[in-house]
Amino acid sequence: MRILRGKWRGRTVPFPEGAPTRPLTEKAREALFNILSHHWKIEGTKVLDLFAGSGAVGLEFLSRGSAHATFVENNPKAAVALKALLTAWNAPASVYQMDALNFLEGTSQPMDFIFAGPPFRYWQKKKLIELIQNRGWLRKGGCFILEHPIYESYSHYKGYWRTESYVASSLSFFLAE
Repeated sequence: MRILRGKWRGRTVPFPEGAPTRPLTEKAREALFNILSHHWKIEGTKVLDLFAGSGAVGLEFLSRGSAHATFVENNPKAAVALKALLTAWNAPASVYQMDALNFLEGTSQPMDFIFAGPPFRYWQKKKLIELIQNRGWLRKGGCFILEHPIYESYSHYKGYWRTESYVASSLSFFLAE
């Protein structure tokens, strides 16, 4: 997997060996950033990448000019690999090796963009959405993107904007009100 655009274009993002990650495909990532860059300025923004895995989405934000990315990943191998990569690339970022819900239940840090790519069988997506929407995690005018299986729908949630589908997964977009 590689970075698609920006200052790190073409750099390879390694998969942490032995870590159960399911990165967003390059095609879906390119489509995601086409949508975002059509509606928002990415430069100078603060980003939260939940269930970060390899960190590909947050790294893509940084490559395209985000000022800072916060990565949350529960798997120790993935978190250590991501920290090492961020250090090697001298990236303006922080990594928290912890459960995403526990992180969101802490003190909120308003973000411009939040991406969550939980495991497809993750059963607490409703709580995840509610914590992001109700605890001040998303700045006014910001966007929260949830990756989920195509058979799930989140169109009834507050701030829902649109859903785009790519093979087996969908991205639902929510706007801060």
